Amino acid sequence: MRKLIVLLVFAGALVSAKAQILPLDKQRLSALKEAYLHNNEQAVKMVGFYEGMAVKLMKDKAPTVKSKILPPSNDARDYISLSRYWWPDTTKKDGLPYVRHDGKVNPEIDSYMSEKAMVKMANAVDCLSLLYYVTGKSLYAEHCARYLRAWFTDSITGMNPNMTYSQFIPGRTKLRGTGILDARHACRALCMSALIKDYAGWTEHDQTQLTEWGKAFLYWMEHSTQGQMERRAKNNHGLWFDVTHMELLAFLGYENRIREVLRDDFMQKLNNQIAENGSLPQELARTLSLHYSTFVCEASLQASFIAAGIGENLWTMKTASQKSLADVVAFLYPYYKSPEKWTYKQIKKFDAQRATPILLEAGKALENKNYTKLAYQLGMTDKSALLMLITTFRSVTNPIWQNCRNINDLLIRFRK
Repeated sequence: MRKLIVLLVFAGALVSAKAQILPLDKQRLSALKEAYLHNNEQAVKMVGFYEGMAVKLMKDKAPTVKSKILPPSNDARDYISLSRYWWPDTTKKDGLPYVRHDGKVNPEIDSYMSEKAMVKMANAVDCLSLLYYVTGKSLYAEHCARYLRAWFTDSITGMNPNMTYSQFIPGRTKLRGTGILDARHACRALCMSALIKDYAGWTEHDQTQLTEWGKAFLYWMEHSTQGQMERRAKNNHGLWFDVTHMELLAFLGYENRIREVLRDDFMQKLNNQIAENGSLPQELARTLSLHYSTFVCEASLQASFIAAGIGENLWTMKTASQKSLADVVAFLYPYYKSPEKWTYKQIKKFDAQRATPILLEAGKALENKNYTKLAYQLGMTDKSALLMLITTFRSVTNPIWQNCRNINDLLIRFRK
C-alpha cells in the first residue's frame, strides 16, 4: 500500500495534445512510465506490486451508490451517508432527532453504504487508470471503465448527480451542505478518467455521458441551496468544497474557472481562516483540533496540484492579508514533531505520520530542509498510507523520487 501512494503522487495525464489538468504531478508519472517501458528493475517491481492489487479489483463487482438504507426520496440512485458525529438522543424513546457528539463516530455509518462504496470506486479508478497509463495494458482500462460506468452513467445503478442526502441526520428535515465533502472522491475519479481516454473500449458515447454527468453535478454544486451553504463554510468544509469544485472544473476543462475559484474563493477562505500566528481557529475549536488543522493542510495539498496545472504555486501564494500556507505549516511543524506538546483539545491520539505528505511537499516548495527531514523521520506505515488513499491526497513517501527533474535523474536513483 505504501508504494501505491508513491505512484499516485506523481500521477498525471499526458494523454492528449491538450493536457488535462489533474491534482497530480504529470512529469514524475511520465518519468515512471518511461522507466517502466525501459524495463528498469525498480520501476517494474513497483508497478508489479500494483498489478497484484489490481487482480482483486478486476474480480470485484463494481460498487454502486445503492445503500442498505434508502434516502428520504426512496430513490436508490440518490447518494446517502450518515453525518458521522450524530447519535440517537438517549433522552428520547425513538432517539430522534439525533444529537451531535463531535469527534465520536457513530458506527451506524456503516449501514449508510454510499460513502464507503464511493471511496472504493474512486480507489479502484485511481489504481486501474494509472496502471493502464503506465503499462498500456488494455485490461486495466477495461475494468476502470467498468467502475466508472457502474457508478456514474449506468441507467440502473448510476448515481444521480446530486448530494442532497449526504451526511444525513435522522429526525432532522433541514438539509445541510456539509455532506458535499464526500464528493471529493467522485470528482477525483472523474479527473482520473482522463487516463483511459485513448482506450478503444472507452467510446465517445462513454465520454459524452460522463461529461454530461459532470456538468449536471457542477450545476447542482453551484446552484443548489446546499452547495451555496457549503461554499460559504468558514472552516475546512469550505476549503474542501473549493478543492472538489476545482477538480470538477479540471475534468470539464474549464481552466479559467479554476483560476477564479483558486483566487477568489480558496485564497479568500484561507485569508479568513488563518490567524496571525498561522493557526486555524475554526479547527482549534474542535475536539479533534490537530486532526482538523491537518485536514485543512490536506485540502491545500490537493489544491496545490490543481494550482500547479494552471501555473500557480499555492505554497508561495499570499492572501490579501499576506498570509499563506507556509504560515500554517510553520505553526504545526513543532507539533508534528512532538504531538504530545499540542495544548488544544484532541480526544484521540493523533497519527503524526499523516503530516508526511504535507511536510514533504512544503519542504520541497519552500526549500525547507527541516520539513523534509521530519517527514522522513516520521516515516510511513500501511495504515497511514491507506488513510491518505481514502482521503484522496497523495504523498512523496520515498527518497527515490526526491529532486528527480527528468528521466535521467530518475534512472540514476533507480540504479542506486
